[in-house]
Amino acid sequence: MPQKDYLKEKQEKAKTTVTGIIVLLIFIIIFIGIIVRLAIRSGTNEGFFPLMPTGKDAYEIAKDYIQPTIKSADVEFPDKDYEFSKNSDSVYTITSHFDTRNISGEEVKTEFTVTLKYNGGSSADQHNWTLVKLEEH
Repeated sequence: MPQKDYLKEKQEKAKTTVTGIIVLLIFIIIFIGIIVRLAIRSGTNEGFFPLMPTGKDAYEIAKDYIQPTIKSADVEFPDKDYEFSKNSDSVYTITSHFDTRNISGEEVKTEFTVTLKYNGGSSADQHNWTLVKLEEH
């Protein structure tokens, strides 16, 4: 009789061990999947928890909104000469300038302020932003 109890107990332990190994393998596969996904998306602004747009992202979108209002075809925006502020409700205010040339060839500097609301999604897509206010001064 003790022999049968021993074999039955051994089978139950083996079954428990196999179940434990299967659960462990499932967790390992999930963990590897997460690591691979993070590695693939590490250079982007997207992932499990997408980042909020940077000031540079908002500045690029602001330039897209102000470009159609400029009458001159010869326009230059500075790469780094801009200021931005971000409110907690995803509203960005960008202040900068652009340079154009008038008919006589003189450079004209125009200051502008653009207020944008970020609606989520890719920060590089203008459709994910709403123009709140645009001022040239």
